[in-house]
Amino acid sequence: MVAEAGDPRLQLRRETTTETPESPARHGWRGWCNQTLGLSLAASAAERASRARRVRIQRPLETHRTVAVLQLKGGGGKTTTAYHLAATAGRVRGGNILAGEFNENQGTLAERSLAGGHDRTTLDLIRNLDTVTRRTADLVRYVRPQGDDRIHVLASPPEGTDRTRVDGRSVRAAHETLRSLYSLILLDTGNSAQSSTWRAAVDVADSLVLVAHNREDDARLLEATVAAVAAEGHGGKLARSVLVVSNTATNNTERLTRLREYAEAVGLAGTVVIPFDKSLQEGRAFHYDALHPATVRAYEEATATLIDQL
Repeated sequence: MVAEAGDPRLQLRRETTTETPESPARHGWRGWCNQTLGLSLAASAAERASRARRVRIQRPLETHRTVAVLQLKGGGGKTTTAYHLAATAGRVRGGNILAGEFNENQGTLAERSLAGGHDRTTLDLIRNLDTVTRRTADLVRYVRPQGDDRIHVLASPPEGTDRTRVDGRSVRAAHETLRSLYSLILLDTGNSAQSSTWRAAVDVADSLVLVAHNREDDARLLEATVAAVAAEGHGGKLARSVLVVSNTATNNTERLTRLREYAEAVGLAGTVVIPFDKSLQEGRAFHYDALHPATVRAYEEATATLIDQL
């Protein structure tokens, strides 16, 4: 069945709120008083800050945008970050948003996101790109809708699959098709700056998200990632890029300060720290509603900071 523009399988739009930071309170005891007693109490500072973040996230984009999520390490938090930035955008702004794996390694996106009723992957899409046009719904055979997160996932093939066709050229070709169907794409990249898929992802990206845990080895890898981006001739993109630091249970504040200072020194647009959250530990299935409220606020700030650059 052919799907035209507006088909709900591809169009995940939602009505955006007309609420402003100055609107009366809707949450907490002030919101209760307003709704129950017909009052018009002002929103709390926390509610106003939340609204301001959401307004930033909902800012219209003039055209399609692609973001590559980078760190030169497996298990470094790229998949978690890519998914939750996409999910935050999906929940707050709606629209056509994709979190996709395009790399040389087996990823965990398929395992940690909702199943899609099929096991087709990035490789299947690449093999059948000639059947996917800008006006058909053929893409729904490859992506996996993520329920209330209002995004699609495109996962990499499992280990043991012939990956010879997942290379830089195929990534560019797939991206060219996908960018015509999605307003925002977050690319979960691989672990090697020497890989043609990594280079292609950085090349097609309009902005970058650099990922690090609050660990010493991740701090060193951050420097290597920045150097690799510059070596590929994309140093100019760093000014439109964001550092997302996932905090650990030990919370080394001195290291966090160093990470922030380094990001500022190399010209990144901003740094956002995601609090330690047990629901985000490596290997667990993604469940946005299980996130601690502080984690949700941090992802909203990270997403808002990213949208500010697009």
